[in-house]
Formats: sequence, C-alpha cells, structure tokens
Amino acid sequence: MGRLKGGANNEEEAKKLTLAQLNKLIAHAEWRFKNVGSSGLRKSAYMRLLWLEAQREQIHGIPAPRRRKPS
Repeated sequence: MGRLKGGANNEEEAKKLTLAQLNKLIAHAEWRFKNVGSSGLRKSAYMRLLWLEAQREQIHGIPAPRRRKPS
C-alpha cells in the first residue's frame, strides 16, 4: 500500500493531527469502506478505518467503536 497524501501513515504523523483532522480522515475511510466496489479496496479501507480509530483512541481518549470484520 502506498503512502496516503495529506493523511497520517504512522503513529508520529497521527500525533501531529488535530482531533478534527483525525475525525475527517476517519469519516473518509468509513465512506470508502461503505462505497467502494471491489473487496480488496473495501478491505484496505476497513483496515485504515480501524487504525485511524485506534490512533484517535490512543491520542485523544475517544473509545473506538466495535466493528465486525467485513465478509
């Protein structure tokens, strides 16, 4: 997977984001997960969504929602 332009790709970059920026990235990842056509893209969007939510939980203390693995 390549680097995402304008987004966080590791923990250090995630720590530099504001809560609003992190929420925007999470919303976009969730939109991608729900709207992409191929299963490969859906899986990568789901993994990114989980990672971003975990970063938000670690950095800002907002609990990540429980999600079911896509089928």
